[in-house]
Amino acid sequence: MMDYRESTVNLGTTDKLRCPCCGSQSHSVNSVITYSFYIIEYLPIFPVKRGTRVQCVQCQNLADVANNTSDSKLIFSDIALAFFNKLRLLSTFTGSIIFVLLLSWYFSEEQEKHRQSHKYINAPKVNDFYYLDYRKSAGDRRPLHKYRVAKVVDITGGTVSLSYGNYFYPLKKSLTDAVLFGHSTNFDYFEKQRQNFSIAELNSLFEQGFIYRVIRPEFAYIGRNMTVYMIDGHAVTNPTVAKEPWVFIPGKRENTRGVAILKVNHDDNRFEKAFQLFKRSAELGYAPGQTNLAELYLSNRDYEGHGNIEQAANWLLQAALQGYQPAIEKYRVICALEESCDINDFYQALNEASTSY
Repeated sequence: MMDYRESTVNLGTTDKLRCPCCGSQSHSVNSVITYSFYIIEYLPIFPVKRGTRVQCVQCQNLADVANNTSDSKLIFSDIALAFFNKLRLLSTFTGSIIFVLLLSWYFSEEQEKHRQSHKYINAPKVNDFYYLDYRKSAGDRRPLHKYRVAKVVDITGGTVSLSYGNYFYPLKKSLTDAVLFGHSTNFDYFEKQRQNFSIAELNSLFEQGFIYRVIRPEFAYIGRNMTVYMIDGHAVTNPTVAKEPWVFIPGKRENTRGVAILKVNHDDNRFEKAFQLFKRSAELGYAPGQTNLAELYLSNRDYEGHGNIEQAANWLLQAALQGYQPAIEKYRVICALEESCDINDFYQALNEASTSY
């Protein structure tokens, strides 16, 4: 509820008026402004009434001077006095100015977060966090089941796999606090089942408001050889070993070099170089190298071999038969997109190889 307060400021003295009681021409001039405020009494929002009050220095007689009268014009014929009076009136808009500035900052921040979220959707990475607003979705839901978290767990070609959180939140702040408090590090926080989306489908959900924020955690080292992903300085994934003890495995060195080359963004030929290294790694039977080679086959990048789904499926199958879980998940994704692929044949091959999945 809005309250009102009267502020009086002495503007000095004037000799333009004559006192009707004692005839003195010396009067002190006070600017009296009534302004509105919320909660903070000394932070005015806007003025609702302004007046001028004069007091005779000789006999202390008080009198109000109406605006735009001859007496008022005489008093404020002094330029310095008139300027101070206007400046005093302007100061009563302090709260309004601060409020407008805060609103401008808030909406500019929201716009920047919106643009950043859109950018992350179009160039997704594993461990991106999606904040979901179930009020924008169709179907029945419980009253307090409004917000939920999802995380990118895999990217296969143009398909993004999300794992949804098992928990709903009644408020956006509750969701944000839960993530920052580390709830997402609990072993049962995310569902085991994955949901697959194309980039276009994710963009559509973003435009509908179902995805209202995308956060990309920062990769950080903790301790000498442990890494974790963080949001605003809070761990949101479980720690992992940064560097495993080096053990010679055929194809491992080539795969490691290929991964490193892909991170060299200024090298325009990095995909071709990585492709050759992953191919040598795959031919040596190294499952991660076979999976990375399949990823490049699925890529839309312009280099020899790209877009070859058949080759990608073949190398993923080879890696999956070795029990490499990322390859198993990726094969499931591309098999769901290809009509000619029978997932039961894939499971039968895994069973014959005594591979757990």
